[in-house]
This record gives sequence, structure tokens and C-alpha cells, in this order.
Amino acid sequence: MKYAKLSNDEAFASMAELRALVGEEVHFLTGVGLYDREVKGVARRSSTIKAVGQVLTISHDPGEINESLKGNCFSIYPDVILGREKERFHALYSEAIRGVKTSRSCRKLDLIFTDGVLLAGLREEERDSKSLVEHSRKPFSQSGTMDPYTSRLMVNLARPRRVLDPFAGLGSILIEAEWLGYRAVGLDVDLKMIGKAKVNLEYFGYSSELIQGSATALPYTRGFSVVTDPPYGRSSNAKGMKLEELYQGFLSEVAEILEGRLVFAADSNVDWRDVIRSVGLRTVYTHFLYQHKSLSRAIYVVER
Repeated sequence: MKYAKLSNDEAFASMAELRALVGEEVHFLTGVGLYDREVKGVARRSSTIKAVGQVLTISHDPGEINESLKGNCFSIYPDVILGREKERFHALYSEAIRGVKTSRSCRKLDLIFTDGVLLAGLREEERDSKSLVEHSRKPFSQSGTMDPYTSRLMVNLARPRRVLDPFAGLGSILIEAEWLGYRAVGLDVDLKMIGKAKVNLEYFGYSSELIQGSATALPYTRGFSVVTDPPYGRSSNAKGMKLEELYQGFLSEVAEILEGRLVFAADSNVDWRDVIRSVGLRTVYTHFLYQHKSLSRAIYVVER
């Protein structure tokens, strides 16, 4: 059995990302996902999954945990998911690691206390945080530009084969799609934005197809999952079109070409589910991500 350490900051989004990456039913404890399928790169490819590994033992009894660990050497990473349980964990931890040699040169062992049980597991892979940090340093950026963490999360939630971003902007979503190994196409009405997105993509060695055009008149017929960040919030610019008209036109176009999922961001103060339903699509779920005091994003995951 595999375990995944999830983000405590975005717990529900992290659970959904794990399901999307694993592609099967996942059993959840608080802060941890458990699954059976052997899938490579789950943590490395993720935005919100901290680490993945092989479960050794799960038990209420620290003595049972100790039976699977004693006599071995580990680099131990203790984690108490619920902070109020720290004092209780200290006593359990001491018993669980009795007779265990610890060294940073030995295999990494996660020892997680959650929902009243201890989970001991050998860590196999970790989130590639370095790439996320690097992608935040693209040549062109501006206020409101989507961060790499949210962009990568959205691409993973889409479970795509090929990605279309009809509001490409500075290319944040395209960069994450390309890094994940998907071919991506970006569309934007603003030619200057297309130029800046091209520079940003080339800076990281990517060459997504970039087209000047409108999200309300898509130049494609089929074959795309759609992942995008339309205008919203105080700094939005819909080029003279009312946001309601823009979203209606965009969603109507997506309904005609969509294969797989549509994942898009919006202002959490506006509910687009009725519009989604009106164009023949359905909302699978919505995640709310806090950005700053004036904006929380709603991430819509939509299917035909």
C-alpha cells in the first residue's frame, strides 16, 4: 500500500489532486491518502502532495510499529497532523523507535500520527518544489499572474492529454503543462501578452503553440482538455466585454470542443454553476483557494 502526505493548507484540493494523479479510489485519513496502485511521479508531479512512499505498518499500537522498525536504520521524519496531539505523540514515538538506529545517511522514514493511529512508511519521492520556485521567476510577471502552484494543481486536476488555455496571459498554465509533459496551446486576445508568454515559455525551454484570438471564438473543434484563468477580480480586463458575456461565450465554446475536463479559476464571490449547466456541462466539484485579503479563487472542475 502507498501513502501520500497531503498539504494541510489546501486539504480538499490536495485530496482531489491525489485522486487525479493516481486514477483510482483513495482512502483518506486526516492529512494522508492511502492507495494501492503503483504510479510513478505522484509526488514529484504534484502541487500539493508533499511526499509519497510505501506503507510499512499502520497501527494504534506503537509496539506493533516498533516490531517493523527495530534493528534497522532510518532517517526519521515525524509528523503530527493534528497539533493538539503532539504531547500524546511524544510518548508513542519513543516506544515506536526503541532499538532503531537513526542517521541522516539511512533511508527516509515517515512516522505520521493522525486520527489516533501511527503510520510508518518508507519515503520514495517528494514534491519537486524547486521547479515550482524556478517557474515563479519567469521574465515577465504582473499583479494577478497565476502562481505555479495553482497552475500545476489545475493542470493535474484536468487529467489531460492535450491542454488548451484560451486565456493564456503570461503563460503560467502553459509552463506547468509543458513541464508535466503535455502538449499545450495558448490563446489570448492581446498580442502583447502573446509575445510575453512566448518569452516566458522559451526562458524555460518550452515552445507551446501561441495564437492571437478570442476565447469566445475558439479555432478548434475537438481534442482538448481546457485549463485556464479567465479575467476576474478588481484587476480584470475583459477588453470592453462584460464579464457575464465573456464567461457565457467562453463556456459555450468550450462545450463544443471539450474532450475530458475543463478546469478554470474564477472569483469566489461569483457562482458560475448555472451558466455551466446552461451550456450542457456539469460541475464535478469546486475548490476555494485563499489568495489574499481581497481575493479568493474558486477552481471549477467541469465535465461534459
